[in-house]
Amino acid sequence: MITVGIVGILSSIALPNYFRQTQRTHQAEANATMSQMLATVAAFVDEFGTLPEQWADLNTMTTLMTNQGPATTNDGNLTTAITLPGDRYQLVRKNNGGVENYFVFEATSTNTASADFNVIACVDLKTGASHQIIGRNGAVAETSSLTCRGSS
Repeated sequence: MITVGIVGILSSIALPNYFRQTQRTHQAEANATMSQMLATVAAFVDEFGTLPEQWADLNTMTTLMTNQGPATTNDGNLTTAITLPGDRYQLVRKNNGGVENYFVFEATSTNTASADFNVIACVDLKTGASHQIIGRNGAVAETSSLTCRGSS
């Protein structure tokens, strides 16, 4: 009986840490996809001289995987959320504030209990600046914290 009690106490301490670490691992995967996304947008503009409008456009530069496979025209515009492999995060282009060469992406967890573990990133194609921020437990990453456009 004492052994069962000790195992229960240790489990109540270890399991929350395990679940947080698992969520951080999933967030790191979304963060890596976001890094790839920023480089792909810049490469697309360099290669074709136009701005990407659809997820399939970015797929011409490097394979952009969704939970359904490589991105296609069926995945829609960049402002339409796509679900990343594993169904853990959704990726979408946020409002760029009317600045044509400025891209803001956000990856949000599909698990509402992990909403704090989002990833946001921006790239300013005019200056080449990019910035990425990950949310932490109790502190969601905010787009207002991105510094791609500096003080302008």
